[in-house]
Amino acid sequence: MLTELLKKQKAFLTAFVIWIVLSVILLLLADKIYWQQFFDARHSLTFDYFFKYFTWFGDGLLIAILSILFAFYRIRLALFSLTTYLVSGLFAQLLKRFVFDDVNRPGYVFDQINLELTQVLNVGLKSYHSFPSGHTTSAFAFFFVLSIMLAGKNQWGQLLFFAAAFLVGFSRVYLNLHFVNDVVMGSLLGVLTTFLMYPLFSGFKAQWLDKPLGSIIFSKKR
Repeated sequence: MLTELLKKQKAFLTAFVIWIVLSVILLLLADKIYWQQFFDARHSLTFDYFFKYFTWFGDGLLIAILSILFAFYRIRLALFSLTTYLVSGLFAQLLKRFVFDDVNRPGYVFDQINLELTQVLNVGLKSYHSFPSGHTTSAFAFFFVLSIMLAGKNQWGQLLFFAAAFLVGFSRVYLNLHFVNDVVMGSLLGVLTTFLMYPLFSGFKAQWLDKPLGSIIFSKKR
């Protein structure tokens, strides 16, 4: 079942592996402080506005609402998306608050070493619970589910969903809310959780799962 998923999602997963490898190479070449300064020096008003709003695609509330709305298209998609978001989010919060609770965010770290970071308008810099990035975890879980359920074998569709997940992850670095390694770990967690949940939602053959919620509600009223 998972082997089949690897084949069907070849484009998404190839892009994902390239992203992980390149990120690891960057972190081997220089530390997270260097890369934070590198990206911080490349702010522009256009990117400030874009990433300030695009980062919301990694927000738990928005993903939960969208997942519920998916039920009016296909119940299986809604359940797969919502459950994967909840499980991946739980993993991320457990790691943040109990395993890596001493890992601080860029705003706090740079303040301690007397270096300044750009603060995008109406985006507050945070201090604690940096590793892994929860928004990135949620985004990669969410968009990987969409790639599986909506893009199917369409490679361009898969790449589009990967790009969306990647941009959410990069937004966390650009907005100085996370370091690169936080985002790398978040993306791994999101994708691995989706793999974990996939057999559960692909294995059930109940016909009602592949119907829109509306058709079930109105058919019962008749």
